Amino acid sequence: MSTDRSFLLKAGSRAVLLLHGFAGTTEDVRELGEYLAENGYTVYAPNYRGHGEEPAIFLKTTPDMWYEDAKAGYKHLQDQGYHEIAIVGAAMGGVFALKMAETFNPKAIAPLCANVNRKMRYIPVEKYLLKSMSREGIADEEAQVMLANYAPEIKTMTDARSSFYKAVASDIERIEVPTMIGQGCQDEEIAPDDANYIFKNIHSDDKQLCFYAGSGHDITTDCEKDILAEDLVYFLDDLMWVEEVVV
Repeated sequence: MSTDRSFLLKAGSRAVLLLHGFAGTTEDVRELGEYLAENGYTVYAPNYRGHGEEPAIFLKTTPDMWYEDAKAGYKHLQDQGYHEIAIVGAAMGGVFALKMAETFNPKAIAPLCANVNRKMRYIPVEKYLLKSMSREGIADEEAQVMLANYAPEIKTMTDARSSFYKAVASDIERIEVPTMIGQGCQDEEIAPDDANYIFKNIHSDDKQLCFYAGSGHDITTDCEKDILAEDLVYFLDDLMWVEEVVV
């Protein structure tokens, strides 16, 4: 049976939508969410459909479905009475944050290791699936057979993912909200310098680019996670929030 891994941490009138990355779960951002809550931010982290499930279930989902889950998370906070919402997203969650800033009007966004750049290079779906299978104790030989059987579904997901990211990149100049871009210098998925692409092309007057020398792509759980969390709180605290009473 599928388990909903989404979590809500109520802590104040300022709200943050916290988005995890591709093939991950909300557990990847839980520690960051708890830190934000400790510093007075109500946090909602939705878990995208198929994420955390077995490959057969995961491969039936699509980027459009996951983005709908992210948007539903934003609406969930609005339904809870929060009118000013910042969006913090890791990896693909950062791509979603950028897309939402292109079409919505969030208080601010913080894309972290977001793969929106010229080359659209990223780790293949197969590697994520192999990592997932390894965690489940599936032997490598069996995992390779399973990947071969899933080849058509993997190609469909790969193509859809690429198209989604390219569409976000094509509209990036529409972003005008305050933005903090976080990037790990040891990122094994995208070139760290590609974070400059986002910084240079968004039209936000209030924008900053933060590099983390020792961190890889999984920036929210890597060696500088505490520094990242502190930087995010400083960034959010500096925003001009309208303090409201939320019931």
